[in-house]
Amino acid sequence: MVAERAPRYEGRRMDGLFGGRWALITGASSGLGEELARQLAERGCNVVLTARSREKLGALAAQLGAAHGVQARVIAADLADAAGLDTLLRELDALGVAIDHVVANAGYGTWGPFVEETTRSQTEMVRLNCEAVVGVVHHVLPGMVARRRGGVLLVASTAAFQPTPMFAVYGATKTFVRSFGEALAEELRGTGVRVSVLCPGPVPTGFQTRAKIEIPPAQRAAVLTPQETVERALAGYAAGRVIVVPGAVNRAGAVLASVIPNRVVVPVVRHMMKTRRTSEGS
Repeated sequence: MVAERAPRYEGRRMDGLFGGRWALITGASSGLGEELARQLAERGCNVVLTARSREKLGALAAQLGAAHGVQARVIAADLADAAGLDTLLRELDALGVAIDHVVANAGYGTWGPFVEETTRSQTEMVRLNCEAVVGVVHHVLPGMVARRRGGVLLVASTAAFQPTPMFAVYGATKTFVRSFGEALAEELRGTGVRVSVLCPGPVPTGFQTRAKIEIPPAQRAAVLTPQETVERALAGYAAGRVIVVPGAVNRAGAVLASVIPNRVVVPVVRHMMKTRRTSEGS
């Protein structure tokens, strides 16, 4: 089932869930990850920020600490690299803090026919979008279960609801994240640990630049800002919703993709995706 529209965050209503706790946020240096870090800090949550750029993370940590009085720690690690996950987990343990919330946001996609992509770009995408998610969650989850609190927020995509030609591996990785999150939520029922899967539609961030795509006119009615997306994500997470799809247009699309056969949906998606490449990527 696709979640109902999550209410917008008002004031510091959710501090009981986040205040004084620690959250680990992957991909925190930009885009949705940065906005997630900002809004969690607004709610009084201490944060461990991880991404590739130590400089960007350090600047963000300083801003959050000064603005909200929270503690912010930085771990620079490339989770698309085979050794990156080990680096993150080792340094996370060395911090000696109890992580109560994991926000698995790090990920990327590349646009184009699969046969034209490099093996490295596609396998690194799987490593970052899937393997790193599993590794991080598996590492911190036992502590949450033992304390009977906290949770996991996985960032997927509306691409998780159907195969996505021209974005084949990316869409498949997000389907994996959605399936993993829904299964994990059921396994953890009654433990005090929540799991939500955020499935945003188009959000203007650095994602489009890296993927060398643009948001086409037909999808602009579905666009939400990073701020709106994160507000609704955290509200859905606080409410215990397993699937959170921000925006009425995105929810309608997710419902349609769930009920219409793939033989009908996939050619339509292929046509839409063929029009998304930017002039830079042409």
